[in-house]
Amino acid sequence: MFCGRFAYSANNDSPSTPAPPLAERLAGLRPSRELLEFYRCKVAEFDEVHEALIKRLDSYKSTLQNQVQMERRLQKRETEVYELQQALSDMQMVVLQSREQILQLYAKNDLLKIRYRWLFF
Repeated sequence: MFCGRFAYSANNDSPSTPAPPLAERLAGLRPSRELLEFYRCKVAEFDEVHEALIKRLDSYKSTLQNQVQMERRLQKRETEVYELQQALSDMQMVVLQSREQILQLYAKNDLLKIRYRWLFF
């Protein structure tokens, strides 16, 4: 929407005479159609800008919500990975302990075989 510029020019008859207060000057003014149209255009422009900013903020809001959701998922996945790493570490310890027990059993078995051979041969 195109809004023309509104120009206001004050008539200064005497530079030494102080101007009346702004409230008095505004109270005596009667807005012209041009001035009213100018402000209607300005309000319409501001409404358009406001709507555009609201849409932009909504876009940022959805992007931020998506980011927060993704960060929560990532945190959950990291927690799951940590727990799985802990479980893997625990299982590796169990496997190593089992291997040690098996080696001890093999050693005892070999000792028993040697004793058996010495007794019967």
